[in-house]
Amino acid sequence: MIQQQSALTPQEILHGLSTRVLGQKIDCLSVTDSTNTEVKKLAESGAPDGSTVTAERQTGGKGRLGRVWDSPPTGGLYFTVLLRGKHLPEPLTNITLLAGLAVCTALRELFCVDARIKWPNDIVVDSKKICGILAEAGFENGRVSWAAVGIGINVNNTAFPEELAYRATSLLLETGKPQSRCTVLQQVLEKFEPLLEVGILPQAYTDLCISLDKQVSFTQNRQTFIGQARGITPDGELLVVLPDNSTVAVGSGEVVVQGIYGEKV
Repeated sequence: MIQQQSALTPQEILHGLSTRVLGQKIDCLSVTDSTNTEVKKLAESGAPDGSTVTAERQTGGKGRLGRVWDSPPTGGLYFTVLLRGKHLPEPLTNITLLAGLAVCTALRELFCVDARIKWPNDIVVDSKKICGILAEAGFENGRVSWAAVGIGINVNNTAFPEELAYRATSLLLETGKPQSRCTVLQQVLEKFEPLLEVGILPQAYTDLCISLDKQVSFTQNRQTFIGQARGITPDGELLVVLPDNSTVAVGSGEVVVQGIYGEKV
C-alpha cells in the first residue's frame, strides 16, 4: 500500500529551496526508466551543474551492484542530481558517502528517527533500509567530467513486497504519519551542497556509521573474510581488523554487517 499525495512540481520545490546550485534547475517527471538515465542524457547534452530530475515512478530503478530498486508511484522520493566541477570531490568515490551523510543528517533533523549509515551509503533506521544511493560518472579525455547521483528514499510507503518487508522501512512507518516529500528533497539538497563544496569526508560520517565496531564479512579476490569494522579512511574505505590482527581497507563490493537487514556474518 502507498500513501497517496500530490505529485512534486518544480514550483513547489523551488519555493523555499536555499541552495545556490543544487536543484535550481529541476524537472519533475511522472514516470521514467530511471532518474539516473534522464540525468545522464542531460549531462551529455551540456546541462549545468546541479540539474536535478525527480520522478513519481521508476520502471527500471537501480541500486548498487546491479540490484533493482523498488520504485512504486508516489510513496517514495526518487531523484538524481548532476554534479560538475567544484562539486566533484576528490576522491570521486566519496561522492556517495557524502550523499549518504546528507540524507542521514536531513532525516535526523527533520524527524525523530535514529537514521544511521551502513557503509558505504545505505541509510537505515532500526536496522532496516530507508534510502539507497547510486552514482554514475561520465568521462572526457580520460577525466571525470560529471557525476549523476541518484537517491531513493522511502517516504510514505505503508508496506513493501514480501521479499523486502523484513529489511525495508519508510518515514511513514517510523513516524506514524505521512511526510512531505518536497520538504525531504529540499533538506537533502541543502545538506548535500556544502558537503560537496568542502569536498572531504567529515568526522560526522564516522560518528553516524552503524557498521563500525560490528562483525562484518566481505569478499576480496574470491575469498571471504570476517573481521571487526574499526574505522573509515579519508578516502572512504572501511577498515576491517581480521582475526590475525591485520587490517584490510575495503573500498568496494558488498559488506555484510551483523544484525543489519537481519543478516548474520
